[in-house]
Amino acid sequence: MKTLLYRNRIPLVLLGMILIWGLGGFLLYQTFLWRISLPGKIFLFAVWAFYFVYLIFAEMVWFLARRRKRFPMKAQGEDILIVAPHQDDCVAMAGGYAIQTLKKGGKVKILYLTDGPENDKVTRRNEALEAWQVLGLGDSALVFLPYHTLVGFTTREEMDRCIDDIAHWIQIFKPQTIFVPLYEGGHFQHDVANYMVHCAIKRIGFSGKIYEAPLYNFYVSLRTTPEKILSGFLRYVPFVNLCYPPEPIQNDPLFELEMTSEELETKKQMLSCFRTQQPHQLVARFGFPDRYQKFHSYDYSQPPFRYQCSIVRVINWLKEIPVVQKPISQMFKWTRTIHPDPCYTITRIPGGAS
Repeated sequence: MKTLLYRNRIPLVLLGMILIWGLGGFLLYQTFLWRISLPGKIFLFAVWAFYFVYLIFAEMVWFLARRRKRFPMKAQGEDILIVAPHQDDCVAMAGGYAIQTLKKGGKVKILYLTDGPENDKVTRRNEALEAWQVLGLGDSALVFLPYHTLVGFTTREEMDRCIDDIAHWIQIFKPQTIFVPLYEGGHFQHDVANYMVHCAIKRIGFSGKIYEAPLYNFYVSLRTTPEKILSGFLRYVPFVNLCYPPEPIQNDPLFELEMTSEELETKKQMLSCFRTQQPHQLVARFGFPDRYQKFHSYDYSQPPFRYQCSIVRVINWLKEIPVVQKPISQMFKWTRTIHPDPCYTITRIPGGAS
């Protein structure tokens, strides 16, 4: 049974494993290897050397993750609008910022672009209401647009209607800051939401601040997602596990909200309200201080990252090799060859990125 250690203890565990494995290899060589045949020696040495290098690489990735510069930020008490494709996205994206905004006297409004699965709309809405009631917000702070959770935003006409709706509610709420999902190639509705907000603010000339929040993606990079790589490597290191906050795919400046332990517990309490969305996994995945990048427009006719030039392509290739298929799949579960979704993606909608 693995134990989730404090993040600053992970390098000590890795260093201890490197020393133990190195000493174990030396003792094995001195006391046992001389008894077996040359092919056996070569095989055992290869196994020992592979895992020794594996541990050293994991230690290096940890230091790469620590070097990623993060800029601290705090809510200023301004009026904010969170544009969330799904009910649980709102807290995952900006729950911490909303907590601080309300403390400082600002207003918080949430615009949900979808209203839940056809057979579960009431439950999903009630979960969202319960989550925001933790902060004292009532029904008037939440707006649910009537688009489908699973197949919404797959036609140009539907996207145009939603862009009109987003522009309408921005003009009504008059926020000073807007939060949207990052264009990152995770869920296709997250990416389309980013695009539609881009169209809406361009149309009405919104001049406030806009932040993009990473949620999840299928990108792998030593530069921008080192903790995702480290988490995969730690699956085969005893006594330690790593839950990591969402990591963006761009190398733009990364802002991290400074939250007290009390504020962080409140955010986790809000995440736990979404009982239909595996709340334990939500807390493990998003129970961290909010992270943002400043919003900028994209070439939405292109996917967020180039699959052909990414580590993901190598990982997917390794998943096809029988001898390493299982361990690689355990290390990197979330990789896809079609980006970001095999059925619906903004780049496949006729006129979708116009």
